[in-house]
Amino acid sequence: MDSAPTASSSVHAPPLPLPQALHGSWQRARLVIPALLQPRWVRWGLPLAATAAVALALSPGLRPRPPTVRPLPVAAVTAEPVTSFLTTRAYTGEVVAGRSSSLGFELSGTIEQVLVEEGDLVASGQPLARLDRRRLQAQRQQAAAQREVAVAGVEEVRQQLILAELQRERRRQLHAQGAIAREDLDQQIHGSAALRSRLLQAESQVDDASARLRQIDVDLARSVLVAPFAGTVSRRLLDEGVVVSGGQALITLVEAAPQEVRVGLPPEAARDLRPGDSHPVQVGDRNLQARLNALLPELDAASRTVTVVLRLPVNDLPVGATARLSVQRSERGEGFWLPTTALVAAEGGLWSVYVLEKAPAGSGTPAQGQQVARRLVSIVHSEGERSLVSGTLRPGERVIAAGTQRVVPGVWVEEAN
Repeated sequence: MDSAPTASSSVHAPPLPLPQALHGSWQRARLVIPALLQPRWVRWGLPLAATAAVALALSPGLRPRPPTVRPLPVAAVTAEPVTSFLTTRAYTGEVVAGRSSSLGFELSGTIEQVLVEEGDLVASGQPLARLDRRRLQAQRQQAAAQREVAVAGVEEVRQQLILAELQRERRRQLHAQGAIAREDLDQQIHGSAALRSRLLQAESQVDDASARLRQIDVDLARSVLVAPFAGTVSRRLLDEGVVVSGGQALITLVEAAPQEVRVGLPPEAARDLRPGDSHPVQVGDRNLQARLNALLPELDAASRTVTVVLRLPVNDLPVGATARLSVQRSERGEGFWLPTTALVAAEGGLWSVYVLEKAPAGSGTPAQGQQVARRLVSIVHSEGERSLVSGTLRPGERVIAAGTQRVVPGVWVEEAN
């Protein structure tokens, strides 16, 4: 019969089979034998190195220092308050000539000669064109001959009157002596008076012939078209051989004197302008200083603006060119002038700017660093590269002028030199 198991058999495991026992002994031998064969410095040096590394990591004085944090450099400007500011408005106008005339003959006739071409510079009084004057010249010759006849008639009557006056004096003497009757004296006196009347009539005929002659001379002068002022021929409308009527345009002449600019301004903008003041005017790529000549008293019916006339210092600009007049006005308004690059879009259609605030002492901030804070502002006026703003910004605060896209509120920065 089999006996019951004893206590010793419950504590010790049953012996392993022989193959498994041999395999476990071989694994322990693989771990122990190489360690026994290693040099002594290897067996003892590796544990010592590990111990030193742990001691170094646990020592506060020997730990590596973290890298130093340097504030971001920024450019800043001081917020200085203003109570008024100048605004510059540009108004568009047109370059005009001081005088521009469409010239023609006062008389009707046939154009005999045109003496200028388009673009020619002419002086005042210079002939520009002529009409056919042969008819007028013939009329002048006739009038001159009639005048000569009238002058001869006057001379004849004058001589007759002189003779009649002498005869009257002799007859008066004879009548005083009683040699002739009173009737003979009266006839002689009447004859002298008649000759006097004939002399006046003959002299009036001379005056009439002289007037006709002068009229023909005027017509001859008007048959030559002359320049009323110095200028440039801008258009030649007709050529030789054309029959023209009185007043028909033949040549357009533009004055060569300094040109003018006419600009329409709103009445409130023109209120502060004074004749004689100088204002900047831009024509194309040329910047000029024009003198204010006049403000026309009537509003333009179409635009309801005041026409301002300015005299330019040059006369070589094309007539009709567009001119831009810059007018400055002083307006009241409180705020701060800042670069437009300092503005940052905020919520609700507002704007904001970033200012520099000094951190409290002992707060662990970087050396010489300042912290970025935000101020809400609104734009009062913009002009070029600067804007007038008002809002929570305080006088004297340093405002970041550029590079706002690199910072946010709370970032540490320092002013760049």
